[in-house]
Amino acid sequence: MRAIALVFACCAVALASGYYMTKDVKYADKDFLYKQKAIFEVLQHVHQHEVHTQLWEDSKLYKVDEHFNDYTNVTAVKEFWMYYEYGMLPFDEIFTIFSEVHRKQFISLFNFFYYAKDWDTFYKSMVWARFHINEGMFVYALTSAVLHRKDLVGIVLPAPYEIYPFYYFNSEVIQIAQQYKMQGFYGMKKYGDMYTVTIPSNYTGWYKHTNPEQKLSYFMEDIGLNSYYYYFNLDYPFWMGGKEYGLYKDRRGEFYFYFYQQFLARYYLERLSNDMGIIPEFSWSEPIKTGYYPDLRYYNGVYFPARDNYYYVNTEYNYYYIQMIEMYEKRIMDAIDMGFFYTYDGQRIDLTKPESIEYLGNLFQSNPDSYNTRMFGYMELYAKMLLSASPEHFETYKVIPGVLEQFETAMRDPLFYQLYKRFVKYYWQFKNYLPSYTYDEIFYPGVKIQNVEVDKLVTYFDKFESDITNAVDVEVYDEKMPMSEMKKFGKIAHYQGEDFVIKASQYRLNHLPFTIKLDVMSDKATKAYVKVFLGPKYDSYGNLYTINENRENFFELESWLVDLKVGINKLVHTSTDFSYYVKDRTTYYELYKYVMMALKGEYKFPLDMSEAHCGFPSRLMLPKGKKGGMPYQLFFYVTPYLAPKVEQFSTYDYAMSCGVGSGARYMTGYPFGYPLDRKINEMYWYTPNMMYYDVMIFHKTDTEINAVY
Repeated sequence: MRAIALVFACCAVALASGYYMTKDVKYADKDFLYKQKAIFEVLQHVHQHEVHTQLWEDSKLYKVDEHFNDYTNVTAVKEFWMYYEYGMLPFDEIFTIFSEVHRKQFISLFNFFYYAKDWDTFYKSMVWARFHINEGMFVYALTSAVLHRKDLVGIVLPAPYEIYPFYYFNSEVIQIAQQYKMQGFYGMKKYGDMYTVTIPSNYTGWYKHTNPEQKLSYFMEDIGLNSYYYYFNLDYPFWMGGKEYGLYKDRRGEFYFYFYQQFLARYYLERLSNDMGIIPEFSWSEPIKTGYYPDLRYYNGVYFPARDNYYYVNTEYNYYYIQMIEMYEKRIMDAIDMGFFYTYDGQRIDLTKPESIEYLGNLFQSNPDSYNTRMFGYMELYAKMLLSASPEHFETYKVIPGVLEQFETAMRDPLFYQLYKRFVKYYWQFKNYLPSYTYDEIFYPGVKIQNVEVDKLVTYFDKFESDITNAVDVEVYDEKMPMSEMKKFGKIAHYQGEDFVIKASQYRLNHLPFTIKLDVMSDKATKAYVKVFLGPKYDSYGNLYTINENRENFFELESWLVDLKVGINKLVHTSTDFSYYVKDRTTYYELYKYVMMALKGEYKFPLDMSEAHCGFPSRLMLPKGKKGGMPYQLFFYVTPYLAPKVEQFSTYDYAMSCGVGSGARYMTGYPFGYPLDRKINEMYWYTPNMMYYDVMIFHKTDTEINAVY
């Protein structure tokens, strides 16, 4: 029981510094806990059949074709059944949503889960699919359905890097994990009744130095960052849309573009910390200078394709797709320049208004909420397929997708950022046609930022452990066999009568907590909106940035609402309270143990967004900086509160949900990135309600951080 006490102590610390967590805590009832338990179990060792005998037995009892009426969309489920009877992606083959064949099958499987009338039908559908559908397709469809079904709000999914360690940890780590298991725990220590081992994990450049871009591998390959991107593509997938899902309510087109613009800005801040310049550009007609050696392998043993430096993409095999991409790009450019485009049925859509960014973002993603996917096509999808350097396949199901063709791995490739820099240019092209904000639009009468104080900003590399037990195969788990003392907390990996957990430890970027203090003078009592951006001070050559050319490089660090009173308002905001971020995920083993304890009445399982999936990793809030300090600048802006069309949190329970598709996710009605989203007229830019503040970001070793003086 000592181990459990230690776990609870750590959990209490996490709860105190919860980032995305809410103050309103609810606790799971028995009904919720049984659902949570089932989700955890079905995602364990997904490549193995009969790992849990009870799930296996439940799956055999369900006859899908006898239960069509148990679904709200019978037609969609019958279509899935037709796919299944005809033959779907076999077990152990590699799934990618970028394959048209895979995608059609996947959507039918998603419908199979999504349209289940109740939990009982959903559970039976889930366990049936677990043993009858390709593993990769199953995981992607199930997680998508859990995130979008209203009756599963609050359900915690295991971290994607623990469900599928193969996509997040180098093949060397996976190999060592499998060796420990195959050699009967040789070299593993036993803690209590459980064998445990922690394997050091490094980044791609550990074995092969491809090019200088690998200096940033600690950022590009961060498992939290890649999980964030994966979940973004589950919350707002390019294949989902329409009134049924309501994603358009969330300004998905505008959010799509701002999402990538912010990623690029944050990435550029990291480049500057490593003495690297602007993000390189590429041409479809010239060799791609930036190669990438992923050092990842799929479950079936096939390695992810590598791309050599100076990879020549413009080959005879790719001519058609390059032509398609260039044609789509030109159509986008022409639509922006002309200020309009036409829908399928000939309706003219205006692209000259600020809110028209919604149309442009949807067109770019080619999602169902756009108005003309025929004319503007899957440009993003085709581009990633070409740049992945994946080999040509001759059989429908024998595909070897590259890292850019999997959302779990796409951000590992330096070319990801070069590609989206190319795409985000169209965002800025649109924004640059809009008039600059006038003085009256940025000035807040009677409000002035008088003083700013910011704690010393310090980053360091911190060791983080992940449960990668799913990377190894285990014996079939017989729930009737005698269990050790630890087994009463849940079904964990089992081998020859012994329990074990395999972890991977990795040094990841982190920062010390810091506090921002603002003195804001107001001549009236008013509700205000405070925004803080972080941007560079100098370019990579040491030249001072001008305000206008630098506005694209600012990363939105935080924003919050305040009630200003008459006189001086001393605003204090601590990084642990920043609202856009999520903490590190609790391991699968610990979460499952908490659920089992809660079912026994020994623990109250909180529903407070402590395992939220929809925020930026708090570890990466700040760029690395340098040992002697790296100059950056903060931009503070206080503006009147502008209510959104739908009041934030009014249509969903923010204590349990991210609110995707609710239309009530946003704090205000301002455009994303305001006021840096348009060209700046420097003649009247500086107003009393804004301030630029110089900061230095220092990077320390973990020894220096923990030293006591």
